[in-house]
Amino acid sequence: MIQLGVSLYPEQETPRQIEEYLKLAKSHGFSKVFTSLFSVEGSKEEIIAYFKGLTDIAHRYDMEVYGDCNARFFMEMGASPDDLSIFKEIGLDVLRLDLMFNDERDVAIVNNREGLGIQLNASLIPAVKRVIELGGNKDRIIGSYNFYPLRNTGASSEDVLEANRFFKEEGMKTQIFISSLSKGSHGPWPVSDGLPTIEEDRDLPVSLQLRHVLALGSDEAIFGNAFVSKAEFKEIAEAMKEIYVYAEDKPFYFPGIRSQIPIGDIERIPLTIELEPDVSDTEKEVLFGFNKHNVSEYTHIIIRSRWGRFDFRPIPIEPRTCDKEYFEPGDVLIINGNVPRYKGEVHIARKPIRNDGTQNYVGRIVKEEMFLLDYFKYMTNFGFIPK
Repeated sequence: MIQLGVSLYPEQETPRQIEEYLKLAKSHGFSKVFTSLFSVEGSKEEIIAYFKGLTDIAHRYDMEVYGDCNARFFMEMGASPDDLSIFKEIGLDVLRLDLMFNDERDVAIVNNREGLGIQLNASLIPAVKRVIELGGNKDRIIGSYNFYPLRNTGASSEDVLEANRFFKEEGMKTQIFISSLSKGSHGPWPVSDGLPTIEEDRDLPVSLQLRHVLALGSDEAIFGNAFVSKAEFKEIAEAMKEIYVYAEDKPFYFPGIRSQIPIGDIERIPLTIELEPDVSDTEKEVLFGFNKHNVSEYTHIIIRSRWGRFDFRPIPIEPRTCDKEYFEPGDVLIINGNVPRYKGEVHIARKPIRNDGTQNYVGRIVKEEMFLLDYFKYMTNFGFIPK
């Protein structure tokens, strides 16, 4: 399950605000807190006090704290690659290296005796590879992307997808930033234009940002800016209910397909659909009551979910007339009783396909979510949310 987190900057927030905010976040399923250590001015003692206050509150709510650190702050705090005790004193669970040393010191930090997890910049794959080659413990490493306060400077989806593949192949997790759209939300600097990792996510609704980074293969999603609104917390919580669902087993699934059909607690990518007004109750059950939509082998013409033909085999799906000569990209279709062997399959058009009377048109994916189909591959689980 993707882990959720928020960011806080204690030099800008009172202890009471921090307490109330983390209580709210925890109640909506959030378990991580990110903060920027080097954005605070003050003596060593003052800085320790600032962040110790934050970590104490976070730990009362059983939330892990990630602290972002650069080389200057590292040295000013009297830390060394062989001694990270100052960060343990602050109460951090994970230390993020904003910029790495690019030598054996990184290995010592990763393998620290204090037991801290270490975040390395997920965009710097050659440097991460070098740490591993020199003996860095992969079990301690989390790939962490930057956030981008300045518009038009964020990462592309393609770059994130490529980096996530590397970390997944190496058995390491990745953390990425999404952005609150709440007016007045802030980061560590006086720029208030969102704090996402991916540039194209900057202005998207938060639930769509979450589904996007999930489709890209990220393991943790952190709001980069504070404060997230109550409405956005609720939106994320509702999205999580649609993403993590239960797919019922059936006695008539034979062994050859059991390994392919989603069964039990599953993760899926929900898609919002604009329904046709004359959709039948059976078709609605196929779309919304059936949690086994799963991408078949090839996706260049249609996204095909085959398993409905097993569950809905005995149930009639009457053909309905549609005046479209061609179905268009994004149209959602259900195979009807004109083809009994495949009746109940769900298709999403990727290219224009001829309407030959075998498919009932039930609606279409909303325009702003069409890009999610680009990340659907064989065995991707998905579902539908009515608009």
